[in-house]
Order: sequence, then structure tokens, then C-alpha cells
Amino acid sequence: MKTKRNILFILLACIICSCGTQLYFPRSADTKKQEQLLAGRKLYTSYCSSCHNLHLPGQFTAGQWKMKVDAMQPRAKITDEQKQLILQYLISEP
Repeated sequence: MKTKRNILFILLACIICSCGTQLYFPRSADTKKQEQLLAGRKLYTSYCSSCHNLHLPGQFTAGQWKMKVDAMQPRAKITDEQKQLILQYLISEP
């Protein structure tokens, strides 16, 4: 009986985790742009998640993202180039 309960618990946990929102992986026919978008995603997940939960790119407009990333740049200690890659990812279409 305990085994059935454990299996049910694990199955339920897997279902709940799979229903969560996830950051999309950008796709572009342009190889260079694809690499930049993936680099921006990686920077966003590594720098921004170290202090708080991540927002999905579609949650804010391009202007709102620009203001947020500009404000966070000094705290995150990212370069202008890194900031640009993050912004490019956040405002790209999924």
C-alpha cells in the first residue's frame, strides 16, 4: 500500500511540475540571431534568477522591459552588451 501511495505522489508531483509556466527557447532562421537570443536567455536565467523569480517575456511590453533591465543593470553588474542580449531575448516573440 505504501508503494502505491509513493507512486501516486510521484506521479502527481510530475503532473504539477509539467503544468508550470516555462521560459521559451527562442527560434530564428538566422543562425546569428538564434545564438544571440539563446545567449540572452542564458544571461537572463543566470543573472536575474539569482535574486528573484523570473517573469515570462510576454508579461511586459518592450518599453517596460527596457525600464526594468536598465534599472537592474547596476545591481546585476552586467555589461551593456549583456543587457542588450537580455533585452533582445525578452522582447522577442516566442
